[in-house]
Amino acid sequence: MKKIIVLSSVTYALKAQEILKNNGIYSYLTRSRAVKSIRGCGYGLSIDISFFEKALEILMQSGVVIVGSTDER
Repeated sequence: MKKIIVLSSVTYALKAQEILKNNGIYSYLTRSRAVKSIRGCGYGLSIDISFFEKALEILMQSGVVIVGSTDER
């Protein structure tokens, strides 16, 4: 199962993706319906659910603003 971390812009999403990659967590950029339901113009990073909590922790410690999260549909 996948979770999506919703971010406010493509710039934040790409920055977050690089931070996670440097910490061994791989993700891919998405603009799925799930992201649009939380933030119409937002972008999301889809990651494996087993890395979700660690990814949130890493991103918050790095100063990345997270808009929300949702399950991938």
